[in-house]
Amino acid sequence: MDGLEKISVFQIDDASAAKYLKDVTQILAEYAWIYNVRNTDIFLHNVLENIPSSWCEAFDVLSEEDFCQLPFNLIKDDWPSSLSLFISECHQLGNLRFPQSTLQDIQKPAEKLNYVPEKVTSKKQFEIGIMASLIGKVCQDLDCHLVLDVGSGLGYLDQVLHHSFNLKCIGLDSSLKYTMAAKDRIKNDSCQNSMHHRTLEVSHSEKCLKYIKSLLNEEHNWKCSCNCNKKTAGSAAMVGLHSCGNLTQDMMKLFCQLDELVALVCVGCCYNKINLLDFPMSKTAQGALKDTCIKFPEWRPCISGLRVAAHGTRSHSVNALTDSRTSKCVFYRALMEYYIKKENITWQQPKRHIRKADLLDFETYCRSMLSSHPLSNDETTLKNLNNLFDEKLHLFSRVKILLVLQLLLQPLWEGFITVDRILYFREKSMSANVLALWDDAKSSRNLALCVYKR
Repeated sequence: MDGLEKISVFQIDDASAAKYLKDVTQILAEYAWIYNVRNTDIFLHNVLENIPSSWCEAFDVLSEEDFCQLPFNLIKDDWPSSLSLFISECHQLGNLRFPQSTLQDIQKPAEKLNYVPEKVTSKKQFEIGIMASLIGKVCQDLDCHLVLDVGSGLGYLDQVLHHSFNLKCIGLDSSLKYTMAAKDRIKNDSCQNSMHHRTLEVSHSEKCLKYIKSLLNEEHNWKCSCNCNKKTAGSAAMVGLHSCGNLTQDMMKLFCQLDELVALVCVGCCYNKINLLDFPMSKTAQGALKDTCIKFPEWRPCISGLRVAAHGTRSHSVNALTDSRTSKCVFYRALMEYYIKKENITWQQPKRHIRKADLLDFETYCRSMLSSHPLSNDETTLKNLNNLFDEKLHLFSRVKILLVLQLLLQPLWEGFITVDRILYFREKSMSANVLALWDDAKSSRNLALCVYKR
């Protein structure tokens, strides 16, 4: 992957990686109170009350501008030593997640993607274009002409890969609906034979392993109108754009077991859906975790921690912290959760987004959230909720403090996951790097795991 050093994150040798994992797991264990319950449950576990008062006093006097600089190396001389130490450690360990530049910065401006419909969001079109350029470079480096696209959806990436880089593609998706739609999309493409789509729920199982192996060795009809016919499919690169949750872990294990695959290029997302039995994966990370658990015996990696990793990065999310609506959403929702749990009320939150008008005040929020509930017109319930609001109102300013503390830990959790994945492959004598594809302010999940077997 020559020429891509500037966009590599976590450029550390194995010894430094081991120390990084030790340091990261220890700080995540020590400050687990910041994230170890869902934000909807903060009143059930007195999370806001547990934030040190001296920290709150230091944060309360900050200007909005300084508050937004907290995740970007801001430390004040008059802060309590415990706060300065925490933020300093977060900066030191978190900055490794953010490279000097991205693939977006060093490559030519992307041309319009002719094979992606205009109805596809500009963000998704942008991500497809950058991802395709990386896959094209990887395949060129390895003289590889076949791509196995896991979670291919409607096949947009595959079509761009073929027409831009002459690559043959096999798309796999768990949804038959998407598979059929992908086939329908390319039915008038003169190169449709270079893009095959199959329905398969990819998992790390013997059945799935055999199916993919058979698929890669199958004689496909690749005949189409372009010059890619002159190139044999041969070995393949496995790719995934936004491989959700445990799918990335499964792809990693399948990649190691399939000799037909020579490269893996994967952008993961939804870390909170990772199966804890599959994390961490590397022996080095497992060793660091074991040592940390000796010092902090009650701590283990948890879904709420992985959820912090899945949050927006500092550049993407920090400005929202000073928007009162952000704090209101968390504060109001947590009050509602506290009340319904304490009163044993059966209630399911509406699946729609909160409207700006719903956040006018707490009573308006409650009436909106309970609109389809039998208690919607119960004045006693509304009075009790308003009394609860008055009781907890003094904690409102602590919500944005909690959110910025979680934001400081976000790159540490994501770093824990990412370095574990790098070392998993290095321990198997493979070349593994992680590259930043685009500005994380535009889209937070911008890290591509790139692995070569040779």
